[in-house]
Amino acid sequence: MPIIVKKFGGSSVGNIQLIKGIAHKIASLAQEGESIVLVVSAMAKTTDELFRLAFEISDHPSRRELDMLLTAGERISMSLLSLALHNEGLSSISFTGSQSGIMTDAMHGNARILDVNAFRIREELAKGKIVIVAGFQGVSPEKEITTLGRGGSDTSAVALASYLHAESCEIFTDVAGVYTADPRLVKTARKLDCIDYETMLALAYSGSKVLHPRAVEFACKYNIPVEIKSSFTFETGTLLDTRRNLINKGFLMEERIISAIAHKDGLARYQLKADDALQTALSTWNNEIFKYYLQDETLELVIENKFASEIDHLIRTQNLQLIKRLEGSAFITLVGLGINLDPGFLAEAMLICKPYQIQRISHSDKTLELMLPSTQLEACLNALHQAFIGVSQ
Repeated sequence: MPIIVKKFGGSSVGNIQLIKGIAHKIASLAQEGESIVLVVSAMAKTTDELFRLAFEISDHPSRRELDMLLTAGERISMSLLSLALHNEGLSSISFTGSQSGIMTDAMHGNARILDVNAFRIREELAKGKIVIVAGFQGVSPEKEITTLGRGGSDTSAVALASYLHAESCEIFTDVAGVYTADPRLVKTARKLDCIDYETMLALAYSGSKVLHPRAVEFACKYNIPVEIKSSFTFETGTLLDTRRNLINKGFLMEERIISAIAHKDGLARYQLKADDALQTALSTWNNEIFKYYLQDETLELVIENKFASEIDHLIRTQNLQLIKRLEGSAFITLVGLGINLDPGFLAEAMLICKPYQIQRISHSDKTLELMLPSTQLEACLNALHQAFIGVSQ
């Protein structure tokens, strides 16, 4: 019996009407002989609100207690969706991450999945039930509740698809798929019919919010095709797979210099003295660092603003030497083939960006990264998209 995993993000389950709508769609699409696993995030803004409450009490809340608090959001979503499915006449049951058998390491706030022992899911699927799983969470070897960090529900879904040998994994979000740039900022951005793992991973690491990098890593490692699609229309979205598989499935792979453009905003830069104290402190740091650069004896950490109070606490308590703190930075990342081998491309990008205050340029084999002030992000992003990708077809 084929297993289908479907994940719904926070904006997809943002209110009761949306949850009822998803349940109705599932009821209309459910086919005889198909086993369905639904992975849900917390309702829109719930996790942010829980974070806010925690930091109103403490500027450095216990990571364990924070995990206990944050996982409440997904438990609310899973229970409400199960109730909505009951109203549609479907048999369903909801599980937390630990009840689902998602085993993680002990790193509170950014745990990694070690194994999935999904016997309870299989038992309920065998009874003909739809299983709803709270994403973003698991349980450590010490039986402590853990969270998987930003985008953790994506990782939960792809991991479950892998361990359950699912036929497909669908990620439902508030956009219709993967676009050449964020359509909320670039009106001419267009949806891609398909994208290979390597390109998607580069976009995800560069700030694209459509799919978390760890979810892409899981999909690539275990060869799990993933489709990203709209939770509002359920229409065909963007298929993520190996380049060879996409070609074999009849997709025409575009040979553009630039496949898509990602961006990241709301960043703070901390320039710290690179000494033994900093090395020791970093070993206890359990939030994501977006970028870091070492020059001479200075290490610059680029982090999301929401983690600022955490690193400020680390600097105070570990007696780290802060050289400078800079706010208001953003990154634009061009993703494509052969970027690093073409000086002419770098020259063209620099010419396009001449009206903007580019503060740093770096690259990898598939990316060209530009750092600039947040205030110039949208205009520069649109200029680069127009030059290298063009308008919607």
